[in-house]
Amino acid sequence: MPMSAQEQSFMKSLFFGQIREEYIFPYPKPKAETKESVTMILDAIDKFGKDVVKSAEWDEKGEMPREIVTMLAEMGLTGLAVPEDLGGLGLPQSGYARIFQDIAALDSSLAVTLGAHQSIGYKALLLFGNEEQRKRFLPRLASGELIGAFCLTEPSSGSDAASIQTKAELSSDGKSYILSGNKLWITNGGIAGFFTVFAKTIVVENGEKKEKVTCFAVELPSAGVIIGPAEHKLGIRASWTNAVHFDNVKVPIENMIGEVGHGFKIAMGILNHGRLGLAAGCVGGAKNAIKASIEHATSRTQFKKKLIEFGMIKEKIARMVINNYVAESMVYLTTHLIDRGDMDYSMESAASKVFCSEMLWEAVDENLQIWAGNGYMKEYPYERWLRDARINRIFEGTNEILRAFVALSGMQGPGQELAGLAKAMAFPLKGYGVVAEYATRKVKQNLFGESITKGHPRLKKLAAYIEEYTLELSQQSDVLLRRHGKEIHMKQFAQKRIADVAIDLFAMCCTLSRVTQSIEEKGEEKAQLEIAIAESFFMRANRRIKGNFKAMDRNEDELMKLIADQVAEIGAYPFDIFKD
Repeated sequence: MPMSAQEQSFMKSLFFGQIREEYIFPYPKPKAETKESVTMILDAIDKFGKDVVKSAEWDEKGEMPREIVTMLAEMGLTGLAVPEDLGGLGLPQSGYARIFQDIAALDSSLAVTLGAHQSIGYKALLLFGNEEQRKRFLPRLASGELIGAFCLTEPSSGSDAASIQTKAELSSDGKSYILSGNKLWITNGGIAGFFTVFAKTIVVENGEKKEKVTCFAVELPSAGVIIGPAEHKLGIRASWTNAVHFDNVKVPIENMIGEVGHGFKIAMGILNHGRLGLAAGCVGGAKNAIKASIEHATSRTQFKKKLIEFGMIKEKIARMVINNYVAESMVYLTTHLIDRGDMDYSMESAASKVFCSEMLWEAVDENLQIWAGNGYMKEYPYERWLRDARINRIFEGTNEILRAFVALSGMQGPGQELAGLAKAMAFPLKGYGVVAEYATRKVKQNLFGESITKGHPRLKKLAAYIEEYTLELSQQSDVLLRRHGKEIHMKQFAQKRIADVAIDLFAMCCTLSRVTQSIEEKGEEKAQLEIAIAESFFMRANRRIKGNFKAMDRNEDELMKLIADQVAEIGAYPFDIFKD
């Protein structure tokens, strides 16, 4: 079943057993003007890091000087994606991501502060704001006069964003909304002058009143906005994180962003963008870990040998390099899909965030292990890198929620197709064309599968893995949908396996495209390191995918449920050698 222009998505096509090569080949390269602009900014960031940034001191104090944000604004870093005619730099998503990569490598708290400001803080204006709103707010946000914050999470609403309790009631004169509620863990809450706030409003549909989420811009100072004290956190300690309380705050009706009741869609659109900045930051952080690991492994001697001579250390460093190369490949292919402007990139964004955040966690953990006792000491930055990295698996949607999202979004199209097929089969004469088309496509797919024609011949074996597993992903998705029907949304063991396969497949596709381009530009000899990286990653991904497919039918899911349910009922670990 072909996708409409609005549904164009590389990852969604995989669930139909299709490999849309035109979306991933050739691997994207930055335009000359973008490259020039970004390089100048990166040079300025490097100098700023050497002259100004004091990460250890900020971490110890739990804050950075407020003037640091002013300095970042003066460098143009608060308006990276704002159009030039509104006072920003107007960078494409790829340029934005590359800058964030270096900011995150410099200091995680800086990256979080800038990311909360523009990746999500004022992104609603860029994506959904009207012309008047954009002209009124964006120049001041781009200049740093206003710092942005994103207010979605609440005490009783974390991953379940649709269940927020904050209310916005239309005033009696119809000129404003009265906003009341509590928001939790708001990054930049202590310094923001602009809040993107989500609240429940009354919407009338078919004569019936319903509560739906609506998006609002709230500018400070505003009567009734109360900022809570700074939160004490495990990592990113120098960033501002606060609770924000709205007590009958009057919000002009012209500050409603988008249409009434469309706030949930707006929030999800913003987070899709935000995840790419986070993923790029993870790539930058992992590069730090790789450099530090190599430095120690090549200089430290034990048992009359350098650490790098030992196989277990070689494996750690090689895995870091392999995973970061793949992560980087995913990020910049996905930013290209965003910059195209005609793609649904929600699944690719989620997949990149999951892969990159878990890649970074492994990298900083292994780096600390290589540094051993020194790595555990606050004298070195490595324990701070570990603490700072942990939030990435929670930010912008937990990795568990995003795995469910990848699986369910991917299976949505095939599910709708199967529903249409069932309807057609109920009326055989009317639905003959639908049934025949589906049957023909499935027979062709199962006999011939999809072929990758644009990969380099040197990588033919790797391309064959993608071809094989794309077909099996489609088949396994069909099996799950037929087996569970609408109940698939509750089958999280299966969702996780399908999501992990899809994420690995996307990672393989991005890597194949990038290494193909490298071979074509450099030749095989000069691209040998990248070829080795690709081959190693594909071998490990192959084992994971095979394991996940096998576990669809042969698994311990029921035992896991039984154990979890019984222990939850008891309320604690129930065994004790000395008391049993």
